[in-house]
Amino acid sequence: MPANVLSTDFVNNYLDHHLGERQVNKIQHGFPSPRFWNELSVPLDEIGEDRRRLRETHGKSPVFLYVGVPYCIQTDPGKCGYCLFPVEEFQGNAALENYYGYVEREAEMYREQMEGSVLVGAYFGGGTSNLYRAPVYHRLMDMTRSLFPEIAEQADLTLEGIPQLFSREKMEAIRDSGFNRISMGVQQVNERLNSFSGRKQTTKHVIQSLEWARELGLAANVDLIFGWPQQTVDTMLEDLETLVSWDVYDITHYELNVGGPTDFALNRFHELPSTLANLEMYRAGRDFLLDRGYEQLSTYNFRRPGDPVTRDFREGYATRFDHLDTLGLGYAAITFFGNPSLPSGRSWSFINHRSLPQYKAAVDNGRFPVERGFRHTPDDFLLTVLFRSLISTEIDRINYRAAFGLDVYEKFATIWDALAERGYAKITPERITLVGDGPFYTPMISTLVAEERYRELREEAARRKKENRPAAPASGSGR
Repeated sequence: MPANVLSTDFVNNYLDHHLGERQVNKIQHGFPSPRFWNELSVPLDEIGEDRRRLRETHGKSPVFLYVGVPYCIQTDPGKCGYCLFPVEEFQGNAALENYYGYVEREAEMYREQMEGSVLVGAYFGGGTSNLYRAPVYHRLMDMTRSLFPEIAEQADLTLEGIPQLFSREKMEAIRDSGFNRISMGVQQVNERLNSFSGRKQTTKHVIQSLEWARELGLAANVDLIFGWPQQTVDTMLEDLETLVSWDVYDITHYELNVGGPTDFALNRFHELPSTLANLEMYRAGRDFLLDRGYEQLSTYNFRRPGDPVTRDFREGYATRFDHLDTLGLGYAAITFFGNPSLPSGRSWSFINHRSLPQYKAAVDNGRFPVERGFRHTPDDFLLTVLFRSLISTEIDRINYRAAFGLDVYEKFATIWDALAERGYAKITPERITLVGDGPFYTPMISTLVAEERYRELREEAARRKKENRPAAPASGSGR
């Protein structure tokens, strides 16, 4: 793996040019962006063989499970005004439970290749996973235990939902079935600002859901968004103060991702805080939480020590450093699989169908419901792992050397040095740590680290497009 070839001048010019841009729109949890996932035939049998081979040589393999649901309740404006994820409008419990039957059948397809794995965490998201009726949560965990008979003792098993759809009956079923955490997408405690999303959530819904979780012994994470239309630093801090006063131990505080044909992008863009104001919000929110005893676990996650029922919750990425296996089940779910010991091209990212009829048709025909994927080179896999380390704000040079046989500082030295000079990173012989405003700029830093490889992928995409273009008529040809 050759060293990065970006010059110091290029790196500094890149940083100067991109510091003023919206950051979260570039956030990537893995490399590369899905727009480059062009493999229409993903060899699941080959991946299964590699999973089994790795278990034979390395012992039990850790797996993180993601299970998606396609449905969300109807809002006006649609998709809560800002959501860019593929979702379907909720059509009732019959349609939802019919869909879940397909997820169970898809899980069964993976049974053989997951045999001997240990589940180290699971996240049930979407969509809106607390749309299910109470009895279905037992089915969800029964499916999980059937696929993974061995679940790590400290595994975080999280169900995502919105406050107004929780009930005590549901919460009790969630707890009794084996989940140990809920993650609530509150987004705004402020009811006036929240109303822009068209959601009917109230402060009472949030308080009641947190009380039920505490009563039943469930850990609870709350998501808040900053950079919301008409939001100010003061209204943001009022929301954070409210969560702190309610003894919420885990808070995910992230910047609004605005784009596409959403209401916020088309009709409220002029009401959004500026990029500079978003930076000020990040600083104010971070400092507020740190001053009140919270620790920054990642770019967006903050935790206050002392929760008696907490688990290690870091956005579901941590399994084993030198091995990545995130199994995605359901509509639009994403799977990441890779290991440095695999030959080039045997590590993969792939996504399930983002068309619900196509997802169901594949399962009905006994096929893995995969839409498309990306075959990683060793450098691609390194970047995938590095992107995740950047989100955690810390890169362990010793672990990278052990896993990949290189010093990740030396490979990207001009980038790390430029970040350190600007006060965004701290470099020691053991690690590279994002400091100051560095975590806020994680999306920009990730894209810069991958700049050379992205240039190659853009050139390859342009070449493919040209090769697939119909040939122009020959000059002077007759009729």
